[in-house]
Amino acid sequence: MKPFALLAVLFATAPIMPAFAADICEAIVLRDVPAVEEPSSILRRGEHDTAITQYRVNKKTGMGSFCSHGGYCYPTDVLVDGQKVEALRLTNCKVGKKDDFDDPDDVFYRVDVLRSKVSPRELRVDDVDNRLLEMGLCSACAGNAAHYYVEMPNSKCGRLVKATLEGNPAALRTLKDGPGYCN
Repeated sequence: MKPFALLAVLFATAPIMPAFAADICEAIVLRDVPAVEEPSSILRRGEHDTAITQYRVNKKTGMGSFCSHGGYCYPTDVLVDGQKVEALRLTNCKVGKKDDFDDPDDVFYRVDVLRSKVSPRELRVDDVDNRLLEMGLCSACAGNAAHYYVEMPNSKCGRLVKATLEGNPAALRTLKDGPGYCN
């Protein structure tokens, strides 16, 4: 399959692809907000919370929070003078469908990318990353491989990813083994 045909197939399915771990979802911090798990970890007003992978709501308290891949969960609202005030606002994603995951404490929701709010380059990397995650690569492995495929398509790793996306099972096995040239 030619590279442009492959990208056409990849992007034809892209609008329905959900956001996955280590994705591109971000939130702007509107008020200083401490992490749920570690109150000494504080996001300051004006900063961005990145790599948001889920929205969760505590069943007992009703507190909503955005959780980041490899990071903490931060409440979406804080109390100011007894009033609930928005602390985090998604900038390039939206809260998606409820996850089927059954948890005794929280209800989990996906976050979905608002494609119009993200650059074409970021979308290409994200789409390839998501596709590789679906094929069973680890999160870091998929992210590295997607970067090579989009930014350095003629590199050894870029060519391996291309073969994988075209359905070559040997290429997929090699990619899953984490070759050093894809790090």
